[in-house]
Amino acid sequence: MIVPDTMVKQGALIELPISIKTTPNALNSPCTVTFSIPKKRMVLKDALTKPGTLFTCKNPVITFLSEDSQFRTYSIACPNPLLQEQGILTFLQLELLAGFETKVNINAQSFVIGDSAQSIQQVGGAISFIDPPVVQAQAEGMDLNVPNPFAYTTSFTYYVGKEGEVQFSLFTLLGKLIQEFPAERKSAGRHTFSLVIDDPYNFSSGIYVIRMRTERGLYHMSMVHKK
Repeated sequence: MIVPDTMVKQGALIELPISIKTTPNALNSPCTVTFSIPKKRMVLKDALTKPGTLFTCKNPVITFLSEDSQFRTYSIACPNPLLQEQGILTFLQLELLAGFETKVNINAQSFVIGDSAQSIQQVGGAISFIDPPVVQAQAEGMDLNVPNPFAYTTSFTYYVGKEGEVQFSLFTLLGKLIQEFPAERKSAGRHTFSLVIDDPYNFSSGIYVIRMRTERGLYHMSMVHKK
């Protein structure tokens, strides 16, 4: 499985090609790739297919599997057999975040053909952040929300490094936009944001992501809704 090294800008939305080189038996059955993404620097938005590549995974299905302090782990299932043994499997659409690290890695975990686990050798996977400079987390960002988990409402403190517009958006863990809040102009310093669920019975329990966008970067935080 090959993830080309890529030079990218923070805050960008990129499409990263995932390439594989496998054997003829991969053409006979559906396959599934499992990989981990560094949660502090990027959010997985989608898996895309494009015409004109050597082959693509037709109708890819993304499943969130788990997360720890550093990574979120996903699988991409290709329900139809592949057309060729080598080429681009799919494109990961990633939203890049501001933070400390200037270099991170996407890590391949497994490759399964049908019910058979295959041995894998990852080549590449490094992503470097070069321009604009890395935003210091203590200068701008969000504290953890309280309470968490929450049922009806939750609040958190956030910090703005320089006066400008601030906008919050709420997403599912897989990147589906739930609500976009109006942008407001805020002074530099400490502020508070409150999230209120108007109809919690029609709001599914699970993990959600709140995104803060400023004129200097994007900041994300996971929160748990529990009925």
